[in-house]
Amino acid sequence: MFEFHGWAVLYYHTYDNTETLEEAALQKLLQWISNLRCIPDRKALDFVNIQRQNGQICLTMPGLFNHRSVFVIDIFKGIAVIMPGSYGLLYIHDEEDDKGEIDYSNEFVVWKLARGNLTLEKDPFLSPCIPLMEDPFNRSRVDI
Repeated sequence: MFEFHGWAVLYYHTYDNTETLEEAALQKLLQWISNLRCIPDRKALDFVNIQRQNGQICLTMPGLFNHRSVFVIDIFKGIAVIMPGSYGLLYIHDEEDDKGEIDYSNEFVVWKLARGNLTLEKDPFLSPCIPLMEDPFNRSRVDI
């Protein structure tokens, strides 16, 4: 299972907030996202929610897939480049992420977005998933 939950407040710059420039950057970001390769029969924009609240542009992105989908991280990479004043977090739990130098299959990883940088961070809240959130597998368990 590939689980992700992301949010970001979108700004085209770290100090300037000219509405026309911000809107142009948002449209550029949305166009860029619409060109991303996604899962079959779906568009990347189907997983992105944009809301304007109190003068801010907020993006949320929840989802559960059977397997890893790199477009999820790519969206946050695009935000970092196109709207570098943005900030947010992308939480990912990938049960199949055990092939690299570090086995992340039992933990969430956090992608931190701030000042045009996207960095991988260790999750202090929900990891390790077993036993913090789920019980270990037990063959003798009988569900009633």
